[in-house]
Amino acid sequence: MHSTVRRIFHVLNLICLLVLLLAFVFFVIAFWTKLPVKIVEPTLKKLRIDGINNRTVSDGVNSVLRTFTRPIILPLMAISLVFACIYLFGALIAFNRSSTLFLMYEVTLTVCIIVHIVMITMVLKHPENIEKMMEKLFSRKFYLYRSMSSLDGASLFAAVVMIDLKCCGYLNPFDFDDDKTESNDEYDGHTYDDLLLPIPCCMMDKHFRLIDINCPNFHYMSENEQKHHNKGCKQLFGQKAFSIIAYIAYLSITLIVINIALVICVILVLKEIWIYL
Repeated sequence: MHSTVRRIFHVLNLICLLVLLLAFVFFVIAFWTKLPVKIVEPTLKKLRIDGINNRTVSDGVNSVLRTFTRPIILPLMAISLVFACIYLFGALIAFNRSSTLFLMYEVTLTVCIIVHIVMITMVLKHPENIEKMMEKLFSRKFYLYRSMSSLDGASLFAAVVMIDLKCCGYLNPFDFDDDKTESNDEYDGHTYDDLLLPIPCCMMDKHFRLIDINCPNFHYMSENEQKHHNKGCKQLFGQKAFSIIAYIAYLSITLIVINIALVICVILVLKEIWIYL
């Protein structure tokens, strides 16, 4: 007869193995497919631009988004695979009488728990590090903005960020006072010449219509100031990115609790083995 603690140990390892394998598959799919574009799709598909639903457009935006998801997904893939291997090992030795195998499992899992806790602590204690990393990646893509009607991935990504976060420019609206941004654009059936502001900087209603259709042709310090956003996107984007990473970190605490339970199970199993030696 196998003891209750061994059965619990076996079941916990099998459940964790299944969950981590599913997580690994999800991360692989998220990395290699167009899943990242789903993050911005609710806004992207509602933009009043001709050709916005073209598959090529989604591919372009997805390519840009992978720049931000890659530093998150790749470590999660590695972590989920490592833990899946540990849980597989645990499931295989659950009814074994070798104390050496259980000690190997306990030491390995304990080290992983410590590393996991240290990583979470570093992420949550120093949010500025994550924010700066994401802000740096964001700047590389943001300054590629040309126009909404260009339908290129970087421009549409920057447009969605400005619309969703209600901001304008990387640091401020002065970021667009150069030759890189196109002076002409089209939106919602209107053609704009000699733009002073990109269209995404302008305030929109819930249907993504401009509150003031003349907004892009006014300088942001004019009487039209309340019709567009003045705050830069840098900090807002960094904070948004960190909030997502922090959510994942807090969610992973569940895994730490389960792993501690597994270590306790191993201690009880070892005690059981040594009693019968």
